[in-house]
Amino acid sequence: MVSHVSVYRRWRPKTFEEIIGQERITRTLQNAIRAGRTSHAYLFAGHRGTGKTTTARILAKALNCAQGPTPTPDNTCPQCVAIAKGVSMDVIEIDGASNTSVDDVRDLKEKIVLAPTESRYKVYIIDEVHMLSTSAFNALLKTLEEPPAHAVFVLVTTEPHRIPATVLSRCQRFDFRRVSFAEILGRLRTIAAQDGIAIDEAALAQIARVADGSVRDAESVLDQLSAYAGGTIDRALVTEVLGLVDEDAAAAFAEAALRRDVAAALRLAQEAADAGKDIRQVLRALLEHFRDLLLVKTCGPQAAEILDAPREHYERLAQQADGVAVSDLLRAVRVLNDAANDARWSTQPRLALEVALVRVARPDMDPSMEGVLARLERLESGGAPAAQGPPRDEPRQTADAPAPPARQPRERTGDPKATAPAPPLAPPLLATPPALATPPAGAPLVSIDDVRRQWARVLEHVKRQKMICHALLIDGTPLEVSGDVLTVGLRSAYAFHMENLNRPENREVVERALSTVLAQPLRFRCRLFDAPGEVPAPASAERVDAPSGHAGAFLERARQLFGAQIVDDPSAG
Repeated sequence: MVSHVSVYRRWRPKTFEEIIGQERITRTLQNAIRAGRTSHAYLFAGHRGTGKTTTARILAKALNCAQGPTPTPDNTCPQCVAIAKGVSMDVIEIDGASNTSVDDVRDLKEKIVLAPTESRYKVYIIDEVHMLSTSAFNALLKTLEEPPAHAVFVLVTTEPHRIPATVLSRCQRFDFRRVSFAEILGRLRTIAAQDGIAIDEAALAQIARVADGSVRDAESVLDQLSAYAGGTIDRALVTEVLGLVDEDAAAAFAEAALRRDVAAALRLAQEAADAGKDIRQVLRALLEHFRDLLLVKTCGPQAAEILDAPREHYERLAQQADGVAVSDLLRAVRVLNDAANDARWSTQPRLALEVALVRVARPDMDPSMEGVLARLERLESGGAPAAQGPPRDEPRQTADAPAPPARQPRERTGDPKATAPAPPLAPPLLATPPALATPPAGAPLVSIDDVRRQWARVLEHVKRQKMICHALLIDGTPLEVSGDVLTVGLRSAYAFHMENLNRPENREVVERALSTVLAQPLRFRCRLFDAPGEVPAPASAERVDAPSGHAGAFLERARQLFGAQIVDDPSAG
């Protein structure tokens, strides 16, 4: 016979006043009981371990107490004692996950008409009600809407979005919020003091943070640690028993990534793996740490009120976030979030961690669009891009950095003009393009060649703003620029795409992207075309006839989209 009763069962609230973090709900229920305005059906929804089922039991005691109905059940009368022990014949708790069929609901409907045996009301508490089948919900509808006068339903769920709207409309809904860090911390202090558990403040804070808004989780962890520890429970013991990533380790990972030290970051990953840490837990800890850094960076001192952590943690985060760009933190959060999702189903989660660390620490090595944007932001801010490897024999100009100007020989003469530095042979990559200069009167703001050269960037901007608009526009070809109007063509098979792109809301998205990329306001128009000859060739000083064959068709399409110039024929020779 098991004599030990778990902490969360011993400390389960017995009255509405003992429930923490749900004052709005408990006050509403007490006022309804006091005024005699209780409902026949309630829906308690919210995060796990926040008091939903406990509140339902207290409501049953309040309705059936010998002193009631009363908002303050005495917990001493036979009805209250029976409900607390779970042996009351008139308070029926049903597990929705085990009683999902329509036959279970039919059995409930047959018994609900019977009067209570010893109480005032028959209270049906259906836990995890979202697990009922559709047919079971349909069978329950009529009874739920008009139950006998002596019946009260309390539906409990952590996933209210899975409950049919027809059921939701028949219930009074109460959403239980996550309990705050401070409230859980205070609860743990009280339990530790009264149960004689020796635990320091840092360990209590660690437990409250791990609980993630669940009082039951926090109490279960405290019970586990009190059984394990032979003396005082400290933060190191909490980290060891729960297999967590220590706060210092997460900060070290972040520090290495922010210093662009890939080797140090990967060395820390190796140490975590050798120590037997769950790599998925490491990723979650890193994601949480960078999320905290982002909050501190964007919210300043107000972040101390948002973070579920003691003041010392905020001060450490503020020190680490000093001098870090918000864009770097945003990119790190996105990369780590994707890696955490991939690692959930991956057979090699360590690989997902290592790739994520490389992408966070070295954006110049990241081939994704976010990596390209990070490199462009660094160039625009005047910073030099990180080296990507040994120099090549024949350097070429890339999108990462402008080509250096050719070095001119200096003539040894007395002419002062000869000592002046020679101007660069080409304008810088980020200089204002010729299309942005003021055009002559009547000339288009930008040329069609300029649009085609920047068309890939336009599509990327559209994709960020509205994905469906990008899907409609991806097969379009810039045809011409007339004044301030850009015409984009679609094949006749894409009439649906054209019709939707010409809608005002979609046209506005494209025009906004054009204005952002080309720095000129252009109006957007879409039309259909059939013949390939309708697509005008881009103006070019030198032209090479497009190659034939499959590769030629691909290159011709690329030339039409981006205004490219074909300089070599892969099918020749």
